[in-house]
Amino acid sequence: MIVTGEGKITNGLKTKTAMFTIFLAFATVLAMSCRECPTEQPDYDIYLTVEDIFCTSVVLNVALPDSGDVSAFALDRDDSTVATYTCHDDDTLIIDENLTPDTDYTYRVRFLKDGKTKAESELITVHTMDTTSHDFTWEIDTLGNYGSYLRDVWIVDENNIWVVGNIETDSGEYNAARWNGTEWVLMGIYSNTLDLYSIWYFSDNDIWVTDYCSPIHWDGNTWTLYHIQNMGLDACSGFGIWGTSSSDIYFVGLNGSIVHYDGSTFTKMESGTPLDLSDVYGIDDRVVAVGSNTDGEYSGQSIALYCNNGNWNTISHEYVFFPQDSTERGKICSVWAYDRYFYYIDYSGLIRFNPANGDLSEWFSIEDMSTYHLNIIKIRGNALNDIIHVNNWAHIVHFNGKSWLPIEDVFNQYPNGEIDVEGMDFKGDIVTIVGFTRHYSHAAVIRGYRN
Repeated sequence: MIVTGEGKITNGLKTKTAMFTIFLAFATVLAMSCRECPTEQPDYDIYLTVEDIFCTSVVLNVALPDSGDVSAFALDRDDSTVATYTCHDDDTLIIDENLTPDTDYTYRVRFLKDGKTKAESELITVHTMDTTSHDFTWEIDTLGNYGSYLRDVWIVDENNIWVVGNIETDSGEYNAARWNGTEWVLMGIYSNTLDLYSIWYFSDNDIWVTDYCSPIHWDGNTWTLYHIQNMGLDACSGFGIWGTSSSDIYFVGLNGSIVHYDGSTFTKMESGTPLDLSDVYGIDDRVVAVGSNTDGEYSGQSIALYCNNGNWNTISHEYVFFPQDSTERGKICSVWAYDRYFYYIDYSGLIRFNPANGDLSEWFSIEDMSTYHLNIIKIRGNALNDIIHVNNWAHIVHFNGKSWLPIEDVFNQYPNGEIDVEGMDFKGDIVTIVGFTRHYSHAAVIRGYRN
C-alpha cells in the first residue's frame, strides 16, 4: 500500500522501480530459456491392417492420417526391419514376399521423421496359408456312342456327380448322367432328346439345368421347363448359371443375354453387349459374367461385365484372341470368385478385379502359370491356394498357393487333342472335367481325386 507524503511517495517509487527491474530480468531469462527448448511436436498416428494373406506373401495397408504430404515409415517383421518406405498418401499398400507357408509372422510399422521413430502401430500377427497338394489320381470314363458329348458338371461329393449334355446309346438317347460312386447312371431330364448345356445344384430337391436357351428346374418331383421367350423375354440364356438360391439365380447366354430369377419372376437384364456370354460367377449380390464371339460380326471380341445394384457395366473389352504384345490381353475365357475379389482368366494371364474400387491387376501372367495360353475353358478353385484351370485338349494346371503345376497324366493318355474339354468343376479334393473324345466318338468324363 502507498501512503500520502513526500518521503512516502519517494519510497513507493523506489519500490516500484526495484520490482520492475526484477520482472524485466525474469522475463529476459525466461525468453532466452524458451529459445533453447525444442518446439512442441504434434501427435501422429499410424495404423497397420491386413489386406490379404497368401502362402508366401501378405498384403498390408499402412494408414498415416494427418502426417503431411510426404511421409516415411519402416516395416518391422518379427525382430527385424524389412524396409523403409516413402509415401504420398494417407493409405499405402505394401507386399511382403518370400515368406514361408503355414507360418506366423508379427508386424509393426513405425512413423519416421528426421530418421527417428515418432509413432508406431500396434503389433499384428499374420499366419500364412499352407500349400495344397498337386498330387491327383485320374480316372477317365467314356459314355455313349458317336455324337455324344458333355457340356457341364456338378460335384456334390465323391458318390454324387452330375454331368449334362447329349449321350447317344444303342438303347436310346439321354441328356444327363449321375455317378453314384460305382457307375454312371444315364438319365433323361425333362425330355431325353433335349440337349443340355449347364447345371447348378442346390440340393437333391432343387436343381437347375438349361437347354440352349431356357432354364429347367427340378423341385424333387417334377422337371419344369420355363419358356422365357413365351414370357416376352428376348433372351437365350442357356450357357451358364450362378446363384445363391432359387430365389436369386442368374442365367447367361447368346447375344449378351442375362436373365435373373427371383423365385417368382424371370427378368431380362440389359448387358450392353451383343457378345455371347459363357461363364458367370458371384459373391453374394456381386456378379461377373464373361464371354466372347469366335465368328460373325463381332468375331475376335471378348468381354467381362460386373453387376452392381442391378446394372451391368463393362470391366474389360478385349478385341484380339491372339496377343502380339503385352498391351493385348486376348480372349477372356472364364471367371471365378473368392472372398472379396473376382478372378478372370484370358490369353495373357489371371486378372484380379476388386469390385470395391474397380481396380484391375494381373495376379499371374501366362508364363507364371506354366500353361498353354489358348482355348482356356474354365477356372475354378476352393481357395487362393487351391485353383485349377483347364484348356481344350485336357491341359490341366493346378495352383497350390506357391506354384502352378501342369498335370500331364491325362494329356499323356489322350494326347494331341483327343479330348475336347467343355466344362469343369472342382470341389474339395475332387475335380471333374467333361467334354468328348475326338470326332464326337464318345462323351468323356475325367475324374481327379487328390491323394
